[in-house]
Amino acid sequence: MNISFWGGLVVLLLIAVVMVIFPLLRVRKSRSLAYKTSNIQLHEEKIKELDIDLQEGRIDQEAYKLACQELDRELLGDTPIESKASAAEHYTPAPKKRPVVALVIAVLLPVLSLLVYGQLGMNASTAPETAAENKALPSVEEMVLELEQYLEVNPGELQDWVMLGRAYKHTGRYGEAVNAFSTASSIEQNPQVMLEHAEAIALANGEKFNEESHALILKALEIEPYNGNALWFAGVAEYQFGNYRQSIEYLMLLSEDAVEDPEVDRSIRLYIEKAREQLIAAGETVPSMDELLPARQSVPAENSISLQVSVEVSEEARKNFAADAVVFVYAKAQQGPKMPLAAQRLRLSDLPASIVLDESMGMVEGMNLSAFNQVVVSARVSRSGGAIAESGDYIGEVVVDDVAASGNVAIRNDRRVP
Repeated sequence: MNISFWGGLVVLLLIAVVMVIFPLLRVRKSRSLAYKTSNIQLHEEKIKELDIDLQEGRIDQEAYKLACQELDRELLGDTPIESKASAAEHYTPAPKKRPVVALVIAVLLPVLSLLVYGQLGMNASTAPETAAENKALPSVEEMVLELEQYLEVNPGELQDWVMLGRAYKHTGRYGEAVNAFSTASSIEQNPQVMLEHAEAIALANGEKFNEESHALILKALEIEPYNGNALWFAGVAEYQFGNYRQSIEYLMLLSEDAVEDPEVDRSIRLYIEKAREQLIAAGETVPSMDELLPARQSVPAENSISLQVSVEVSEEARKNFAADAVVFVYAKAQQGPKMPLAAQRLRLSDLPASIVLDESMGMVEGMNLSAFNQVVVSARVSRSGGAIAESGDYIGEVVVDDVAASGNVAIRNDRRVP
């Protein structure tokens, strides 16, 4: 919006005002046409006709005199008591000056014009930007529905099926997540997709890896031997299959990277310790934990955004739910998309617990913790195990004003969802 624009606008308004009020401030002179068509003109024309009749002998002097007298009587009866100069004004109403009306129009016209422009013009010019700012991104449920409808009539690309599988996984629809990731794997042999496929199978199987998911993990590990996720899943899967030494080997390879993530390091040590206990119980000789994983000072990763979340549950909530009730811990933008930026799934029996929400947990590329400064971290005990809050669930929430400098976030599940 520049000076030229406003200058042009003012000039146009002035022209419009002048065009409207000018007729209200001047009075036009009476035109002769009104007089010529008056009764006086008709009277004179009839007298001329009588003069012609008298000259041509069609009437005599006596008849001419009587006719003139009759015309004079008609003229006196029809014409107001006004002169010929004022007769035209009588028969043609003259416009009057209206200065008050002109003043009102001169003031209101510019004001109304600016108000209309402010309501329609300026709002229209900023409408796309405002709409883009206020338009909330779709929820997970809306995203699932849109993807389902799209993929019903289109073959879809790898990313479409991966996104659908992640959305199904987040909403607890694990069987459908398995099918979506299976389709994605058939499009491209991608290690990350294989691992997510294996994870979905495990979730659908009560968090237990079966032969199919185990094979997927080993295949992903074959393609990328040092893939951190593949090593972690392989360590857990081998532990579940009773291959404790192989589990320790995979987890020890992963431990080199765990120095940057204290939560991963803690989980690795926990599984290795449990695998050692199983081997010792079977009478086998196993190195000590200090020999396997020397104690070390964890160093946080540079340029990595994460939230350390401590989750507790109220006694009231614990009494109302079974020990295996699902607990969702997630972070959402305080102002922004509805879908979680990061999420973890626990059991009520795991609480109290300390977990990490990080950027790797984003469901959509670019929608992760580093994309927003203010987030709301929530922990919800779910009655149905679904991702959508329902009446009777217990939830706790904490607003984090600065994700990068948040430190530890403590949440207590003590509010019942009405």
